[in-house]
Amino acid sequence: AYAQGVTTASISGQILDLSGEPLIGANIYAVHQPSGTSYGNSTDLNGRYRLPNMRVGGPYTVTASYTGYGSIEQTGIILRLGENQVFDFAMDDNTTDLVEIEIIARAGTAGENAGASTQITGEEIEALPTLNRDITDFVRLTPQSTGFGGGTSFAGTNNRYNAIYVDGAVNNDVFGLSSSGTNGGQTGGAPFSIDIIDQFQVVLSPYDVSLGGFAGGGVNAVTKSGTNKFKGTAYYFFQNENLAGKTPGKLAERLGDDFEPEKLEPFDQRTFGASLGGPLIQDKLFFFANVEFQRDETPAPFEFGQYEGDSDLAAITALRNRLINDFGYDPGTFGNTSDQLDANRFFIKFNYNLNEDHQLVLRHNYNKLESFSRNAGNRGRINFSNNGVYFPSTTNSSALELNSSIGSSASNNLIVGYTRTSDNRDPLGDRFPNVFISDGDGSIAFGSEAFSTGNLLEQSVFSLTDNFKLYRGNHTFTFGTHNEFYSINNVFVRQNFGSYFFRSLDDFNSGTVSGYDRTYSLIDDGVGDDTDAAAVFNAAQIGVYAQDEITVSDNLVITAGLRLDVPIITDEAGVNPQLQQDSTF
Repeated sequence: AYAQGVTTASISGQILDLSGEPLIGANIYAVHQPSGTSYGNSTDLNGRYRLPNMRVGGPYTVTASYTGYGSIEQTGIILRLGENQVFDFAMDDNTTDLVEIEIIARAGTAGENAGASTQITGEEIEALPTLNRDITDFVRLTPQSTGFGGGTSFAGTNNRYNAIYVDGAVNNDVFGLSSSGTNGGQTGGAPFSIDIIDQFQVVLSPYDVSLGGFAGGGVNAVTKSGTNKFKGTAYYFFQNENLAGKTPGKLAERLGDDFEPEKLEPFDQRTFGASLGGPLIQDKLFFFANVEFQRDETPAPFEFGQYEGDSDLAAITALRNRLINDFGYDPGTFGNTSDQLDANRFFIKFNYNLNEDHQLVLRHNYNKLESFSRNAGNRGRINFSNNGVYFPSTTNSSALELNSSIGSSASNNLIVGYTRTSDNRDPLGDRFPNVFISDGDGSIAFGSEAFSTGNLLEQSVFSLTDNFKLYRGNHTFTFGTHNEFYSINNVFVRQNFGSYFFRSLDDFNSGTVSGYDRTYSLIDDGVGDDTDAAAVFNAAQIGVYAQDEITVSDNLVITAGLRLDVPIITDEAGVNPQLQQDSTF
């Protein structure tokens, strides 16, 4: 079960006269200065107003007016994701003669009013140092976080129980294979460009029924939007061996106790891209677009003289030549090698102010990652480079959001999201059995990586969220639903090309095998990903909730609500008759 995303902020408060009496029907008007997007409402019988579903950021200008009382203006307001800022206005019927006007503003963040949380603004994102330009570099500002498995653990919980939403659409690996918890995370790449993110919000213990379903942390991100001014960025990030320290500790340990750390082999890490945003129709229709490319190459050095096995360089070279000439299989090199990560990312977003009461947002994010992971040799093993993993991952994520104000007494937020991810793990090189040869104090390995022979994961997630708020006096009623529908196709047939074991290089050359394993489908003759032996199923989570937020006083707000989430496996699992017939089970 996963929590739905938060994409907006809000302003609320009360408008009174100087004697403390509520001004009924006073007008409140907020304008997002960069885009001209406006939000308006009026006060109720208690003088209270609400401006929900507002764009994050700012600055905003907020104006309160009432017939016979003139108007009051507050400028420079900045809204953070998931935050409700409270502004109370005290007005006099002779406003023009007042020396000063009292405006009481209070920040009502999720952290202060609804449990532990952290807001990370665009200014903090730009100021925080980052090597990887990944989400983990920024959510670590949350005090309860720590690094875990390439991702982030909140409050000591496995990061696979986190929820990650971008503009309200699912952006975490719901199947759970990625150690980072993000789509495409098995490649080691980031799920999106940091340059598209406006703000992050991390919630850990929200006392709000519209947030729920996670056991670690709920990470909400809202992307940047265009404004009335054309604005662009272009960037280039670069790192090589001259901008890094000496041999990393883990690699030095693997190379032996007598290995002295030394300058890294030449490597190259580059990320470059550009963003552009602006108006298509002034004050009405805006766009924001980003394109980013990442090209990383990391060396994996190995000197053959360090190898402690029985075979010399001539014997290993002869083995390689035999595999090519006799078997038609190129095992790759066995010296220095390198890992590669390539990423192509594209993002487009449109904001459309239909009118003062309705705003529409549409965005799409495309992320193509390709990882080439090769196993370097060491003093105990000769690894041919084609026994590594080729891992392409493609994610398409779309979100449609409609924010509506319904008079002064109600509002609605509708989010529809669709995310599709394809992780197609394969061996490097041509198809060939995985081979392991004992070689005295060393060993030799070549062939297709055993766990990549039949390995495919395709997952689609459709989400529908609707939050309807009803305002009655000092009560804010929330009625909502959050639903996710999953479609999964998972192929995993390990050692599908076979794994063969030999006690020596001579045994391999003579064909004397000491043992082998092979996994295959019992329902078809497909090899690799081309098999019907896949786990194909659908699932869903249906969630409904209701809540009453009662503003008792300026210093006391009581929230009471109830939420029900029901996870459902919509496909009935098949029955294996052997499990029923064999008494050992």
